[in-house]
Formats: sequence, C-alpha cells, structure tokens
Amino acid sequence: MNNKKETTPIKDQETKIYTPENNETEPNVENNLENNIVEKLENNLEKKIEELNDKLLRSLAENQNLRKIHEKEREDLIKYSSSSFAREILNLADNLERAFVLFKNDPKFKSEEFKDTMLGIELIEKELINSFDKNGIKCFESVGKKFDPNFHQALNEVESEQEDEMVINEIQKGYMLNERLLRPALVSISKKKTNTHS
Repeated sequence: MNNKKETTPIKDQETKIYTPENNETEPNVENNLENNIVEKLENNLEKKIEELNDKLLRSLAENQNLRKIHEKEREDLIKYSSSSFAREILNLADNLERAFVLFKNDPKFKSEEFKDTMLGIELIEKELINSFDKNGIKCFESVGKKFDPNFHQALNEVESEQEDEMVINEIQKGYMLNERLLRPALVSISKKKTNTHS
C-alpha cells in the first residue's frame, strides 16, 4: 500500500472581491458620501457667497454715504467759504448805512442841489443789497420778536410794558449767510416793569 496521501484537488471556490461590479451596497455608500460632500461644499459656497454679497452691499452703502458726506462738505465749502470776507463787508455796510441815515435825516440834503447826491446814495444802497442777495447774505428782522440767543446778542435790558425778553431795539443788524448765522443782531431787550406800591 502506498502511504502517499492522495490529495484531491480543491475545487475552485468562488472568492468574492468587493468591487463595484459584484457589490451592490458599496456604490450606494459611495454615492451617499459623494452627495454629502457635494451638499456640504454647496452649502459652504452659498454661505461664502452670502457673506461676500453682504460685505459688498455694506461696502457700497458706506461708499455712497461717504460720497454724500463729501458732496455736502463741498457744497458747504462753496456756500460758506466767503464768510470771513462777508463779515468784513458787513462792517463797511454798517458804516455806509450810518452815513446814509445822516444824509437822509439832514434837512439841507433834501434841497434840489443835493438831489443827485441823494440819488447816488440810494443807488449805492440798492447795489449793496443786490450784491448781498447774490451772495446769499440776508439781514433778518429782530424788533418785536422774542429774544433768541442763537440770533441775538443782548446789550442791555430796558423796562417796558412788553413781556420779558422781547427785542425792542436793534443797535446793529443781524445777518445770515445762506442758512447759517453770519452775525448776530445787537439788541436791547425788554424787562417787565415792576409795580412798586409804597
């Protein structure tokens, strides 16, 4: 007898190697993973786009606000750059007005020989007022109005029948340059008379 062991050939066993072709669950997992990754990337991209869009809108709004501020500053510079010169001119105007009042109130200048002089004075007054108007300089009325420290500078108080702090006399006219105060009016204000019984 032969001690040789007989070896029977092993039948070819089916060995399964997991490949996409032979495994049905594997593609689903991979697809799900891919879908999740794609979805996360899309969400991240959408968030980034929203953030960038928000930053862009804020930047545009800030830019527009800065442009408006610069335009306003430019307009103000044009409107009010001449304010110091205008104040100097007001002193000249005050002196001219005082001189004109003296001429107009003096009876000798009402005669025929001074007619041309008076006409010249009136023309100078009108030209001065026109120049002021063209440059946005306007005087404002004070007499009969309530004292306002934003527009008036009180020089004294005068006892009066009127209520307290009414402007009863204007010593020097007040002027505006466009919408800003150029010079306050110098005024006298009322002080209610006190009734003293003895």
